[in-house]
Amino acid sequence: MKFFISHKREDDEVVKRIHLQLKIKGIDSYLDLVDSNITSDGKKLTDHIKANLNDCTDIIVVMSEKTRYSQWVPFEVGIATQIELPIATFLQADVILPDFLSFWPRLKTPKDIEKYVDARQFASTKMKFLYENKQFESRNRTEIDIFYKQLKSIL
Repeated sequence: MKFFISHKREDDEVVKRIHLQLKIKGIDSYLDLVDSNITSDGKKLTDHIKANLNDCTDIIVVMSEKTRYSQWVPFEVGIATQIELPIATFLQADVILPDFLSFWPRLKTPKDIEKYVDARQFASTKMKFLYENKQFESRNRTEIDIFYKQLKSIL
């Protein structure tokens, strides 16, 4: 499991805490704050984001009122949707989600991130069982559906 943490730069403190929480649990994450290869060139940055999203298994969108004005967060969510990554938002305070983020699970506390990880591990284990017994149609789609159902039941 490897998370892509999508955010607006003004939310760096929250993002760093999420990154550390995942690291403590032994889970890798991509965070642009610790990436020395970030460039301001539009084409290179777009390719860089796409490459890193393709290297991840999940995306968490840190959402604040500031994020509503980001041009990159919707782009990252769009790419994640296209490559069928599980998506969740991490809400700060009483933020109103834009329509494009309202579908996915909403995490509000560090404990919710642990629940997310637990739900992913549950889905992975169940998928392994289904795979071994050939009881599924599409492995990626089925595992994501199992994950969303499990996460929503424990949040």
